[in-house]
Amino acid sequence: MVSCNDKDNKTSTSPGTKPLPDAVSAAKTQDSLLIKWTDFYKKENPDFNAESFELQETVPISFAESSVKILNEKGFNEIYKPFLIFNKSGNQYLDFDSYHWFAAKDGFASFSADQEVALIDLKAKSARQIAFLGPSYQVEEAYWKGDSVAVILGNSSEKIPFKTEFNFNNNTRRYFKYPDTLNFASSYYQSRLKGKGIKTDQF
Repeated sequence: MVSCNDKDNKTSTSPGTKPLPDAVSAAKTQDSLLIKWTDFYKKENPDFNAESFELQETVPISFAESSVKILNEKGFNEIYKPFLIFNKSGNQYLDFDSYHWFAAKDGFASFSADQEVALIDLKAKSARQIAFLGPSYQVEEAYWKGDSVAVILGNSSEKIPFKTEFNFNNNTRRYFKYPDTLNFASSYYQSRLKGKGIKTDQF
């Protein structure tokens, strides 16, 4: 199981009105990231779909201090900027990369065995850990539902996908697990890094 510190909002409109452009853009981004992740694994697992995940538990979010560097603050490495996952308003983002890997001199990503998911509030200039994963699990993608609900998508060493939904309005975390194992030679996370110019031989 994914350890947290161990480790929907829909846009509403009145009839006849159109969603604001930023809401449309945010919805498209959210949909595209989820679809991109599911489509990646559907190539070798045609029956894989986001609707089949089964709820395992609903518990309060466990926040902890985080040492990750904040965007535009001293010490932040610009290499991670393309990987940050912003909410609709752009005042908060998730960072699940900067703790997990760094680019070595040979240009390849060097990985830590563990992975932290941090919630950064740009206005408050704060970083809080919302999840911490050991080597058997890896967060591969994330997206927001509006401003206050974030979803992380991942896989395990047993090739069983999972997702976790964080609702920061009511301080709840819902953990879902896929009911079957998948077949794949390389992971979505590897593909994600390579797609943004980071070399990796991890699978």
